[in-house]
Amino acid sequence: MIRRGGARSGMPRLRRLFRTTAAVAAVVTLTAGCGLLGGSASSEPSADGKVEKARVKIAIIPSTDVAPLWVAQSEGYFAAEGLEVEFVTKGGGGDVITSLLGGDVDFAFASYPLLVQAQQKGRGQVNLKIVADASAARPDATAVVVAKNSPLRSPGDLQGKKIAVTSTGSMADLAVLAGMKAAKADTSAIKFQQMKFPDMLPKLGSGEIDAAFLVEPFVSIAQAQLGVWTVFQPMVGRLDGIALTGYAALEKTTQESPKTVAAFKRAIERAHREASTRKGDDAIRQALVRNANVKPEIGPVLHLPSYPITTDPTRLQRVPDLLHEFGLIAEPFDIKPMIIG
Repeated sequence: MIRRGGARSGMPRLRRLFRTTAAVAAVVTLTAGCGLLGGSASSEPSADGKVEKARVKIAIIPSTDVAPLWVAQSEGYFAAEGLEVEFVTKGGGGDVITSLLGGDVDFAFASYPLLVQAQQKGRGQVNLKIVADASAARPDATAVVVAKNSPLRSPGDLQGKKIAVTSTGSMADLAVLAGMKAAKADTSAIKFQQMKFPDMLPKLGSGEIDAAFLVEPFVSIAQAQLGVWTVFQPMVGRLDGIALTGYAALEKTTQESPKTVAAFKRAIERAHREASTRKGDDAIRQALVRNANVKPEIGPVLHLPSYPITTDPTRLQRVPDLLHEFGLIAEPFDIKPMIIG
């Protein structure tokens, strides 16, 4: 698939656009829903059904995957559950996991590969629990791209090249590896480069990296502003529909604040249920325009992931199975004990 768009001279504008996207989403504290409750945000347990902890922090990475969170806030879903949320934006999955393990946040949005690896490394010392599903793959919501004038045109051309991902050992490099394997390309010499999404496009233009794994809204931004070439879409075949990301909490949180966790889960599931409707789809796109600095003209053409309503252990198990197949984890891993029913 060939994508053609803006010229190389648009790079300064693109760099500003990507930097602005990151800056706007740096730390967004959303408290508008609290007025719907008409009460104070107590953190003490209550016998009348109220949550144990009303004020919670959620570590996120701005992307289409977390758009239902913004909708849940603006539509009052969190407030209806007695929750006042603060969204804390991080640059990559490693930062998110660090914040969760360090107790800086109550919930964390992360890719399933990172959650699996963090759980394995913890060896029972610190247990993570998957509270709710965040997103599942659709073929056109991600892409491995190169600069418009790059000679690289097929998965085989990427053998031994520098490919940018937000985190190694994550769904990003797993998707690249799986996609190249499906194309019978050699993956042994790939040089993965970790960087934030806003930094990838300028480095593609300068030649510092050869390719980049992008998710929406960065795929559409890159196509509209730079005219990148899509080498392949990795979320096809065996990766189509695979679980991508979820919301996690420490086991300690789930034990000490079960009502808070259940309230958070209900608000997410409500937002995901609404996302499957025409009105909900429009709300998701508007949320990305408001909160992720997506241009209004790009919002309607974004390729969104699916937002699962239930957390299906069979579907999630595909992730650690693939991690083991590609050597990203040393031992087989059963994800079911991590999932809160």
